[in-house]
Amino acid sequence: MSNWDLMMPGMGLTAIGLAGLTISYAEIAHTFIDGMHALTGLTMFVGLIFLATGILDGGISTSNKAKATTLVILSIALGFGMYAMTMNTSNYTVTIAGILMAITFPAIIISYLAMKHPVYLKPVGSIVAMAAATGIIMWFSFGFVSPDTYMIPQEVVVEEEAVEPEAVGPQGEVFPISILLGSDLPDNPDYDPDTAVVPLGHSVVWTNDDIVLHTVTSTADMGETFNSGLMSAEDVYILETVDIGVGEYDYLCTVHPWMQSVLIIEEAATEGQ
Repeated sequence: MSNWDLMMPGMGLTAIGLAGLTISYAEIAHTFIDGMHALTGLTMFVGLIFLATGILDGGISTSNKAKATTLVILSIALGFGMYAMTMNTSNYTVTIAGILMAITFPAIIISYLAMKHPVYLKPVGSIVAMAAATGIIMWFSFGFVSPDTYMIPQEVVVEEEAVEPEAVGPQGEVFPISILLGSDLPDNPDYDPDTAVVPLGHSVVWTNDDIVLHTVTSTADMGETFNSGLMSAEDVYILETVDIGVGEYDYLCTVHPWMQSVLIIEEAATEGQ
């Protein structure tokens, strides 16, 4: 085997690999996997060309080895073909099969003429080449001038405008509590008032008047009863007392656990008392 015999398939496979990587990374394919799918198809087409050349080199071989090889190849091709046609969920299987047949039939005709009637090879080959070129040009031209730019419909992702949730304000009379500036330091005043006594039905409104993050989190169950989440500077947390009912609730800041206070909810005084 000469160096040329090794260089030829090496150059061919390298070119196929470069084409596949280009398809994968140049955003021609939607994803890298799509590019690899295109590469496998390209490899198969090139393999079919080499296969046909080898089988038909010097005429159609009638040896038992050639017959056995052809039978194995046909069996594998038909087996995978039947699987591809019946077991996959792609919408383009029939299109791919049509492309394969469009390549296979002219190739068989040209190969037969090259072997049996070489005098007709040049005119028939020229006709096939011109027909293929015309078809490709018409395909792309129709794609550019038609209402739909692409022959194969692409999935259109419509970005919905984000709808900001409506701000929900206090539903009852407001009882304000301030998270004081510097409350992140131990021994500094934190929540004001430190013990808040609120009638049932009022809305407790915490405002972070500090410059660091804080939370308002029920202590006994670590936020199961109420929890503000992280509050930045000037953030507000509203708690409706009717949602948790009468009782005494210790709460703290989970970021600075030394910040602890008490919320006491009492029955609202009735008129005349």
